[in-house]
Amino acid sequence: MKKILAPQRIATTAGVALTVLSIVALWLGVPLLDGVELKTYDMRLRALQHRPVQYVTIAAIDEESLGRIGRWPWSRSTLAELARRLDEAGARVIAFDLFFPEHESAKADGQFARALGETRKAVLGTVFLLDREEVRYVGAGALQAAMEAIAPQAITDVRAGGEAPPALPEPYGVIVNIPELQARAAYAGHINVLPDADGVVRRIPLVVQAGGRYFPAFDLQVARAFYGNEPLAVELAPYGIVGVALGARQVPLDEDGRLLVRYRGRERTFPAVPIADILAGTADKSLLRDRVVLVGNTAKGIGDVRVTPYGTAFPGVEVRANIIENLIQGDVLHRPEWMTLVDTGLMLVAGLFLVWLLPRFGVSGAAMLAAATLAAYLALATYLFHAAGVWLNIVYPTLLVASLFAFATLVRYSSAYAERRNLKRAFQHYVPRAIVDGLVADMGRLRLGGDKRELTVLFSDIRGFTAMSERMDPEDLVKLMNEYFTAMTAKVFEHHGSLDKYIGDAIMAVYGAPVAVPQHPLQACRSALGMVEVLRGLRESWSARGLPAVDIGIGINTGPMVVGNMGSATRFNYTVIGDAVNLASRIEHLNKTYGTNILISEYTYEQVKDQLSPVREVDSVQVRGRAQPVRLYELIPPGKYASLDWLEEFGIAYGAMRGGELERAAALFESVRARSGDVASAIHARYCRMPHRRRAETPTAWQESTSRLR
Repeated sequence: MKKILAPQRIATTAGVALTVLSIVALWLGVPLLDGVELKTYDMRLRALQHRPVQYVTIAAIDEESLGRIGRWPWSRSTLAELARRLDEAGARVIAFDLFFPEHESAKADGQFARALGETRKAVLGTVFLLDREEVRYVGAGALQAAMEAIAPQAITDVRAGGEAPPALPEPYGVIVNIPELQARAAYAGHINVLPDADGVVRRIPLVVQAGGRYFPAFDLQVARAFYGNEPLAVELAPYGIVGVALGARQVPLDEDGRLLVRYRGRERTFPAVPIADILAGTADKSLLRDRVVLVGNTAKGIGDVRVTPYGTAFPGVEVRANIIENLIQGDVLHRPEWMTLVDTGLMLVAGLFLVWLLPRFGVSGAAMLAAATLAAYLALATYLFHAAGVWLNIVYPTLLVASLFAFATLVRYSSAYAERRNLKRAFQHYVPRAIVDGLVADMGRLRLGGDKRELTVLFSDIRGFTAMSERMDPEDLVKLMNEYFTAMTAKVFEHHGSLDKYIGDAIMAVYGAPVAVPQHPLQACRSALGMVEVLRGLRESWSARGLPAVDIGIGINTGPMVVGNMGSATRFNYTVIGDAVNLASRIEHLNKTYGTNILISEYTYEQVKDQLSPVREVDSVQVRGRAQPVRLYELIPPGKYASLDWLEEFGIAYGAMRGGELERAAALFESVRARSGDVASAIHARYCRMPHRRRAETPTAWQESTSRLR
């Protein structure tokens, strides 16, 4: 039993280790797996059902407008006119996804600044410098002035509960628009975009920490303006940023202040109005009124393209449009820091669940269990993503489930291989090679433990072995016995028997186990005949070498018996036990009494009588523990007697004895004895001539001759 449980313990220990390692890998991060997880996020995002675009229109610097107005960049006088036209059309927010860090001319800059101030709804962008190399050619004074210029845009409402959060990586500086424009805009926010490791823009920093203060992104400022200048607040936790509050609206962020972009679809999902049409007064006013009008480049020749989950040439202005639409509609995606704890908990539950159950199933059952567990997890992840916008990791749990199944299967196959190897090693000396191969191929045919079945048992013993062994040199005796056992065992195997054990000079063989054998009584009888035949050849060889001649007796019985591994927990043997086994042993001993070589019980005889001859009934014996006597039959080997012409007369005599004609039977038995030298006839003749009182005390001659066996 311990050997059976060992593979389960190995699988359990290794499964727990795999679960822990997978969780550690999740926390530390594996670039390859993290990259695959990002791709699965893209797939889930593309499968989302999105609300239609309602609030953002793009005022497009497109090919048509470039052709009608002129090449880019346009004069700020043109942009001033654009701002006035949009204001007249009823745009709620005019957001310039453009950057104006340098002067054009006093006149143009002045016109644009006045237009921005008159609308009171313009939002401009700033750029934080995130690379040290970017500030090499910017003077310290300019950097300081820029920080002072954006100071009014900082979020003043900072809500931190408990211990102070860790400081975020700060930029090396900031570049702002020229002062005239920066001062006239309603709001300004940074337009930094930080792609993931694979270059795809999936999230943008909605809040950046600089100089110990928190600054909002351009998109957040646009949403703020759209909702009538709602106040901003940043919420902090010990692990970092929790989110931002736009008035009563909560926007969840990750610990670094980043927002996942919920793209509405492929490029050109948002309505775009050529700027040339807006300036000409021919634009559809319904696309401008009460909307955020986002001014930006869509012409591919100008640049500003991004890689997104929807493509590799996505206009940057459309990325902004998606973020702004997310913030206004409030249907954002999020993966806060504590989601890693959720992933960990789910992986731990799934891992321990599989560690407990997988070893208890076969390969197909384990595969179904692993597939069902993984399907349930993926269904949960998909549901949360669609219903709540929550991003659960699926790569690490998938790897965990696959690893647990693969390892459990490996352990199972390794254990099965070891069991087959041990089984082959254990049985190869006891059963024929073909049977061993059958057991190894289908171990289910061998049920370890006890099993009650009808089998046939054969016992064989050497006559006069004790006296012979006392006369022989030990080396010669060992050599003789090795030759004898080799030849006898070969006959057992030849007829699909299994060697149970050697008992001194005796052999015990079983037919019908561990592998079921058709007609096992017949196979046992044929083995016995073969053993007697091969013994003749051995005797001739031994006689030529001066070794003594030996004879054997064989007893065979068929009946129900218990078969299986028996013994202690640390040492056991595959054997058979039961009354039918004991009877076979007792029958073997009776060969000495009746002068026979092979005796079989009536239970064996009934199954072979039509297939073997010559066979004669020898006696009916009373066995201790049995209410009814057992009939014994001699299976006569070829050459045992010089002639068998007396068999018919023996049968008549035996019938007369059983019929009570004792005088007639005695005379016939004596006649048979004189003609053939048959020992059984002599025993029966003596029995028939006993006085009546003694016959009553000794119902059979067998009991008289073998009373010591009772």
